[in-house]
Amino acid sequence: MSTTVPSRWTTLSTRKAFAIHLTLSLLVFSTLVFVMLMWWFPGELFFLDGGWQGLKIVALIDLVLGPLLTLVLYKPGKKNLVFDMACIAAFQLVALGFGFYATHQQRVVAVVYADRNFNTLSADTAQIAAQELIELDKQPQSVRQLDDAYPAMLLTPEPNADEFNQFMSELFSGFPEPHERLDLVVKRGPEHAEFLSKRAATAEKLAITGADKLMADIIEKGNYNKHDIEIHYFKARYAKGLVIYSKSEQKILDYVPIDWNALIADVAESDEE
Repeated sequence: MSTTVPSRWTTLSTRKAFAIHLTLSLLVFSTLVFVMLMWWFPGELFFLDGGWQGLKIVALIDLVLGPLLTLVLYKPGKKNLVFDMACIAAFQLVALGFGFYATHQQRVVAVVYADRNFNTLSADTAQIAAQELIELDKQPQSVRQLDDAYPAMLLTPEPNADEFNQFMSELFSGFPEPHERLDLVVKRGPEHAEFLSKRAATAEKLAITGADKLMADIIEKGNYNKHDIEIHYFKARYAKGLVIYSKSEQKILDYVPIDWNALIADVAESDEE
């Protein structure tokens, strides 16, 4: 049906229509950013575990493509203008809906200490792991029931001597990775302080890669209490490195992404000199 009847919205200038569309898109985009930073990818995890990558895709659709289509196609008094704008809005809403869903599925639901590393666990990975465990006749636990924090702070206990052979056999038989073992994980708390301390990275071990100097500088610049922190390894979706961990608060204070190959190469070059 032809839509040629002038109205408040079809007689706007192209610039005003673009500005309105961009403003509305910014409001939607700001809402997503707030949710991601507060709950889905809090703190440094936004850059380490996919928040920034997902946001760039949503920004391309919401802040660039949608308003740009309005700028190109909007002409005051144009025949079928309402239909064109409705198509743009529908396209943008569908694309944004998919972007929101995909980002939500990739959100960090837990940071799990397992295999001597702090490992991030995303929602989609947790769902896949839970289904795999069910198929293997294991009962997965709910991350949110274990710990309602964002993200949940969990730990996979290491098998004792009697359980080690079975644990390794399961690992090589298609079971999820240690940090994905939702049938074994527990909430990490003060009772695990000694367990973690015994597995912290030592100065001697850090010196092998040259990370000792790097961490010493970061600790000094960050004004961290040297007597209250431990250094542990971490693995995230887009980075690996070390964390500064508070013994008194039992929480991660800072993530330090490290390019291990580059760091080791620098150490080797320094030794040759």
